[in-house]
Amino acid sequence: MLTLYVLQGPDKGRRFDLPTDEVINLGRSSEAVPLTDLSVSRRHAHLEHGRDGWMLWEDGSSNGVFINGVKVNKAAKVKMGDQIRMGSTLLVFGSPNQAVTVSDNAAIDMKGATKPGDSAIISTTTSDDSVVLAAPEPSAAAMAHFRVLLQVSTALSALFDVDQILNRVMDIVFEQLRADRGFIALVEDEASATVNPRVVRYRDEEQVTKIAVSQTIIQHVISRKEGVLSSDAMTDQRFSKGKSVHNLAIRSAICVPIPGRDRILGVIDIDSLVANFSYTRDQLRLCTAIGQLTGMAIENTRLYQENVQRERLAAAGETVASLSHSIKNILQGMRGGADVVELALRKNSMEEARTGWKMLERNLDKIGALTLNMLAYSKARRPTLEMTHLPHILNECLELVKTAAADKKVTLLTEISTTQPPVPVDADGVHQAVLNLLVNAIDAVETRQGVVTLSSDFDSVSQMAQIEVQDNGVGIAEKDQEKIFEPFFSTKGQRGTGLGLAVTRKIVEEHGGRIQVISKVGQGTTIRLKLPLNGLMTADQTHGPG
Repeated sequence: MLTLYVLQGPDKGRRFDLPTDEVINLGRSSEAVPLTDLSVSRRHAHLEHGRDGWMLWEDGSSNGVFINGVKVNKAAKVKMGDQIRMGSTLLVFGSPNQAVTVSDNAAIDMKGATKPGDSAIISTTTSDDSVVLAAPEPSAAAMAHFRVLLQVSTALSALFDVDQILNRVMDIVFEQLRADRGFIALVEDEASATVNPRVVRYRDEEQVTKIAVSQTIIQHVISRKEGVLSSDAMTDQRFSKGKSVHNLAIRSAICVPIPGRDRILGVIDIDSLVANFSYTRDQLRLCTAIGQLTGMAIENTRLYQENVQRERLAAAGETVASLSHSIKNILQGMRGGADVVELALRKNSMEEARTGWKMLERNLDKIGALTLNMLAYSKARRPTLEMTHLPHILNECLELVKTAAADKKVTLLTEISTTQPPVPVDADGVHQAVLNLLVNAIDAVETRQGVVTLSSDFDSVSQMAQIEVQDNGVGIAEKDQEKIFEPFFSTKGQRGTGLGLAVTRKIVEEHGGRIQVISKVGQGTTIRLKLPLNGLMTADQTHGPG
């Protein structure tokens, strides 16, 4: 006995048995299906059983009849699991007591495929607890689908990882289409169109022992580049010989391609094991649109990652070139010093040997500083903050540059407050930052005329320690004042590595502080470091005036 079960409307929950030997009126005046819904006409539609199965006829009602969300124009075939909407009433067409028998054939024959969208008529054993997906009103369905596509588009626009994209898509598909199981697979081998499941999802976690993959349906979708909708894939003529379909007991399935710019990237596949469950053509269209958005997101992500990789390779090439140039200059200096020492040994001249050794020593200091700066810049780290007396660190830095300043006849001045309180800093980091500034300042000034001043104090109002290195060199052009903190940018030509200021800013920012440049061409330069007492700065302090 066939039935109509009311899912929505005033008669929700009622079940009507349908005779097969007469025309069945659907409406308020029907004897077989007497509905009480006032939005349904007295003779709204009628069902008729013929040689080709059941047909639903529209009887000229004012608000029409819909099967699975599609309006019926005069007549349409109706199948088990189809949802019929009249007014505000939604009914499902089914049979509660008839069993299914299917043959098991191992062959997969794609030649006999019929028109996409066809579904076989099937009767399945069910119960009152069977879940049926209700189709909304067409206008409501359109708005709901628009919102879903907007949600997908918004979510995918913020993701640049393929696995994250696929997982988010499956989250949305499961949420909107209430699948029992599903997967997204990407094509691994274009020649054989073999796919590899990247995301697998089950509504019932106890089913995770087996991935529900029907190669029959997948190969059809990839080869035809079209989505598949089947109300019962086991008896659909397109897949009737597919062993995987029968073994997996797929009742209702949607499988859509993920199209790329010039090929199919993969498929989205969902299915249901629930009897009397029927996906609709509108849901197939929705899933197809989601597949297209997914394909665009995957292609864009791959292009983005390729661009990032190219930029990384270009940056690595620039880094190697810059470092090679700096190291070459240092090695040339060391070679020159070694030659002077060798010549002095031949002459037995200690004075010339001392001169050569100073050249070697200077270049050893340079290669050591370069190595430390490379390590500091390339490695992300959290500073180890300890309460530290800054004058002690600053005096150590002065001792290290005294020889270089003396060789160049540069005057070193200090204005270091000895009463400033200890501050929480990473002593090694601050030491390296200040040493970089002092070396740069000595390099920037003229021989015999240069003056470099190191000063330090504590601002009790802002609760920040302040360190300044001032020189009377040529100054920095305004257009270059921001560039000087970029790695490998140097205004010193071959004498600079371009890492010192980049490392100094990195160290200061790791402390939650900031670095400022005050400079005019021909009037010297002042570099100011500000380090907070509490190890953190507020947004106002970070962006406020110096």
